[in-house]
Amino acid sequence: MFDFFRRMIVPIIMIALIGFLATIIFSWGADINSRSKYESSNLAAVINGEEVSWTTYQQVYDNLVKNERQNSDAEISDAKRAELHDNAWSQIQYERLLGQQIAKYNITVSDDELYDFLKYYPPTDFQQSATFQTNGQFDYQKYLSALADPSYSAFWANSEPYFKSEIQKSKLQEQIIQAAHVSENEVKDLFVALNEKIKLGMVNVGYGKYTRPGPTSTDAEYQEYYNSHKEKYNIDERASVRVVIIENKPSRSDWENGLAQIQLIADTIATGADFAEMAKVYSEDGSAASGGDLGWFSKGQMVPEFDRMVFTMNDGDVSRPVKTKFGWHIIKSFGFKTETENGKEVKKAKASHILIKVVASSETKDATFEKLNKFRTEALELGFKQAAVKNELKHQTTEPFIRGNAIQFIGLNSLVSNFVFKNEIDAISPVFEGSTSQYIVQVAEKFPAGAASFEDVKQKVALDLLKEKVHTMCADTANVIWAEIQAGKSMEKASVAHGFEYEETVEFARGEYVKGINNQPEVIGRAFALQNKGDMTGPIEYNQGTVILKLLSKTSVDLNEFTTKRDSLYNVLLVSKQQELFGRWYENLIESSDIVNNLEALRSANRNN
Repeated sequence: MFDFFRRMIVPIIMIALIGFLATIIFSWGADINSRSKYESSNLAAVINGEEVSWTTYQQVYDNLVKNERQNSDAEISDAKRAELHDNAWSQIQYERLLGQQIAKYNITVSDDELYDFLKYYPPTDFQQSATFQTNGQFDYQKYLSALADPSYSAFWANSEPYFKSEIQKSKLQEQIIQAAHVSENEVKDLFVALNEKIKLGMVNVGYGKYTRPGPTSTDAEYQEYYNSHKEKYNIDERASVRVVIIENKPSRSDWENGLAQIQLIADTIATGADFAEMAKVYSEDGSAASGGDLGWFSKGQMVPEFDRMVFTMNDGDVSRPVKTKFGWHIIKSFGFKTETENGKEVKKAKASHILIKVVASSETKDATFEKLNKFRTEALELGFKQAAVKNELKHQTTEPFIRGNAIQFIGLNSLVSNFVFKNEIDAISPVFEGSTSQYIVQVAEKFPAGAASFEDVKQKVALDLLKEKVHTMCADTANVIWAEIQAGKSMEKASVAHGFEYEETVEFARGEYVKGINNQPEVIGRAFALQNKGDMTGPIEYNQGTVILKLLSKTSVDLNEFTTKRDSLYNVLLVSKQQELFGRWYENLIESSDIVNNLEALRSANRNN
């Protein structure tokens, strides 16, 4: 059938699916150069001999950024950009490694398999397309008709490589996970864990009583604790960097362009255009969907420039363009009201607005990039500090940081971190870009891994010693209470005598939250091991204190109910084991592969985002 489709030459246009096809092209790894500043002669990575170009990597990253912006109005932070870079690499590595395994095992897909896949598992993107919907709902018959309609042949032919790839990956996964096995006892154990319930009485000698205030320690005690626990204070290799940072601030031209846009909108409204409709189309904030409606607010809730304008307007007025730190606004007033709050009369305004955000344009960012790039060239010749002085750029030196941790003045940035730890002292980086700035770093110092000095970790030593003392106090008190209970005193009286409450839990199953002890495995396991009403555990130490438990009731499972739930529980366990099995296989695949990852040397590639 698909051979027939490939022979068809009837052109088609499916605008609703263009976005989907654009997305899957990224997955195929098309090599379309989108940045002239790329060093195309270098490779982003090599995976078992298969090369990954910088442009391919950038396309995957750009697609992730695009999706992030579609799902959130918030600015993309440095930490989120670092996460997206990591995700882009993970996606590329996964696709390439699985593709290599598919080729190794010669996994193929027949036309019949492809047709059946499309017939019985319509892709979500297709189900959401207006092309295959009737009255806003996916129309399966319309979809089947399109599968058999020759006029759609070009589309199916273009889609074929992507879907074949997905089926091949599914076949590979099936081969890997087929060894997963679930025994009958495992299914019964899960049923019992989900349905067996207990109710407890308990004395919880928690940290709280002994930390308000906590026990004190001397400097000599801190030093002694450090000397006897040095292995706890081994730290990874650290480094510090010199950094020159330039913020991506909007230029005068950016503000003028924003003003021109907002003025055009204002002029259109002045000629009779509906304010709310214009806000829905043009406003660049979360209120756009509601026509710019900001609701009622009092003085001080908005930025000063906005406030001053709103509270001088009359009902129905539309303001001139107002400049704030966010950009340019046009405001429409809907009058005022007075409310009593905390015994005072408060004047409130109701308004809508249209916002055109003003951010650094691509041209402005390019100018900053060129300025930093010029500085870098001079820094390689004159030295980092001298070049900074010559270019009137402020340079700062960060505190030492560990690979992967936040960097002072920069924040989390895996590309910077990887550059620093891969290069020698005095190495100067390319231009990197965060969400609000661009920067160049120079490796200033490196500190080898090993035991940290006492002075470097004194605060942590103090906290650890405090925790140990409090933990000991909790355990000692619980042991005294337990001794009194064993001597015949009731749990209630023994606990109250030492300033603790006797508490009773609600009935709960394994894995459920229990007030006071959360779901600590060491506590929950001992609790469910109790068999008879009145059985007690004795003191159990956990990460927030020591607890003594008494079984008040136990609801046994109904094995007749097990028969009706057995299949669903079996499937839950099987899927879990399959996922675990595939995860281990993939980890081993990565470890056994020859992977060269040059991404830490990636230049500032997302500058036009």
